[in-house]
Amino acid sequence: MTVLLLLCFSFLLLSGCGGTSLTEKSSGEDGGISVSSHPGFITREELNAILADQLAVPSTADKRIVSAVMPHHLTAARLINNLMQILAAQEPGLIILVGPNHLNKGNRIITGLANWETPEGLVETDQPTVNLLLKNNLASRDEETLSLEHSIGSLAPLLKHYLPKAKIVPLILHHDVTLQEVNTLLAGLEPCLNEHTVLISSVDFSHYLTRVEAQGKDRETLKYMQEFNYPALFRLGNDYLDSPASLTASFRLAEKQGIRAFHVLGNTNSGILLQNDMTQTTSYFTLVFYADI
Repeated sequence: MTVLLLLCFSFLLLSGCGGTSLTEKSSGEDGGISVSSHPGFITREELNAILADQLAVPSTADKRIVSAVMPHHLTAARLINNLMQILAAQEPGLIILVGPNHLNKGNRIITGLANWETPEGLVETDQPTVNLLLKNNLASRDEETLSLEHSIGSLAPLLKHYLPKAKIVPLILHHDVTLQEVNTLLAGLEPCLNEHTVLISSVDFSHYLTRVEAQGKDRETLKYMQEFNYPALFRLGNDYLDSPASLTASFRLAEKQGIRAFHVLGNTNSGILLQNDMTQTTSYFTLVFYADI
């Protein structure tokens, strides 16, 4: 059953599909739609299958995650669970979740005020932080585009399970968002960045390659990441990763706090996980930037 569900997730997420409509609450004062929540991306049965795919969790009692990189392709469930379990021990109150705008629709940086439906209840959006970004023109509100984006919607159920009290700030970035725009966004978020906040870059890596080709691309990408080589990372296309801008958000935040190294929790690809050398793969990294407590 688990393998069948993962195959379904592979088809769904590689095609860029997610929720298709918004849950409407009422008409707002401006005549528009006041949105209460985005529809769920997975069922209870699917969530249970994802949660069953677990790895052993290392002890990190003396460290605090400042930022992290996590897949949004649910074939990588065991990597996602592993990082989520480490986060759960830390109990952050706010997750800034930054991912690609796969459809490349709307404005360059998009956020929203709506909550997210999951099998275990709503993931609440942190409205003060979102309103701060909107007020300062650092992001645009676009609930419709956001509701379709699996880089946010696929992780919402896992965040609800592992961090039931945490709120999120969802952000999706156009393909050509620059490093300067990432820096400006982080500067605008600074009032909300404290020991209870973690920024997660929701990023998948190489796409549509053989297993061996994917591993080769990942080695090259890892080298650039270890060097904090932003110009090289921003030159990489979809055969390396799906959003250099989303990826570098976690790197730049760590750098701002004096952290110039990360820990690789996991790296694999869907060909390995599904034991299929014929499939077009997606590859995955989970990375964490630790600050000593």
